[in-house]
Amino acid sequence: MKIRIAHLSDPHFGANYPEVVNALTSSMKDLKPSLIILSGDITQRARCEQFVAAEKFVQQLAEFPWAIVPGNHDIPLFNIFARLFYPYKYFKNVFKGLLEKEIPVKSVHVFTLNSTSRFRHVQGALSAKQIKKIVADPLAETDVRIACFHHPMDCPKTVDEKNLLRNRDEAMQVFAKAGIDLILGGHIHDPYVNLSGERYPNVKRQSIISVAGTCLSWRTRAGAPNSFHLIDIDTADKKIPRLVITRYDLQSNKQFTPILVQSFFRDLAQGWIKN
Repeated sequence: MKIRIAHLSDPHFGANYPEVVNALTSSMKDLKPSLIILSGDITQRARCEQFVAAEKFVQQLAEFPWAIVPGNHDIPLFNIFARLFYPYKYFKNVFKGLLEKEIPVKSVHVFTLNSTSRFRHVQGALSAKQIKKIVADPLAETDVRIACFHHPMDCPKTVDEKNLLRNRDEAMQVFAKAGIDLILGGHIHDPYVNLSGERYPNVKRQSIISVAGTCLSWRTRAGAPNSFHLIDIDTADKKIPRLVITRYDLQSNKQFTPILVQSFFRDLAQGWIKN
């Protein structure tokens, strides 16, 4: 059984070019994912018109199921009253769903988590209780579990260490016990894929950590243009599921093109291993 997931992040509607929106929409229609995941910073400043633009984009791809979580930019910054008393008002109005939930896609289970807070402007956190609440019911050992939230669990550059999830060591222990296979994030606009064992050597079971870049915003970083990750999961061999992550970058011709492919398989004892 094969499942295809498109992982988009940090579109920052209100700080993006329309032609990039068109290119991304076209790519999604061509690739036909089983699910599109959008891991936060949907808007630049959590304004109504920015959420309306995001809603229009999602509606253009309404043929596909979506899993969407908020980022720190999706909470009002300058409207203190709104920030304190209804921080997720526009998010909930537009996307009409729970901030945290389980989304089954055949043998894959996606868990969305909210790592943002009205009391933090940038940094993110997840409590062990918060994770256990959503990843509670036992699943078959052959299932693939994906956790998605905005703030990353790993990064390639030292300068971004301050942007990692605050209580990431505790969270990783809980994810390992819950059998989470793939952890998705964004926030830093710098795409990156790695096995958890490199940053978390004390956690025996390895997961895959995938951080998507900004899919639409002009707030890109050197060497990291607009991009997204395409995740292909193959569970035909129930004992050894396989996973391929392909990074797509926006080229000068305004088309997203695959530039990097990484493949993994799951070992019963170690967790995930890179091919």
